[in-house]
Amino acid sequence: MKRGKATDTLEELVEDPVFLQEQIDRLLAWEIFVRYVRGECGVAISQNEMCDIIGTHRRFVTHLLEDVKPRFYAK
Repeated sequence: MKRGKATDTLEELVEDPVFLQEQIDRLLAWEIFVRYVRGECGVAISQNEMCDIIGTHRRFVTHLLEDVKPRFYAK
């Protein structure tokens, strides 16, 4: 999380894209951890269910993969 001046309102905090990305990353990591501990890491989860769990729009996973793909296959 960012260090520095405290925000005055909750609205300022939830509109901060850096804060939102940190929370999405945290929730994804938590979900991966929970599924591993429960022994469910090999069980498929639907895109809609994952997005509901982490609180993002339903096409978030698709957009994430489209963003990572060019960097993954870059020469």
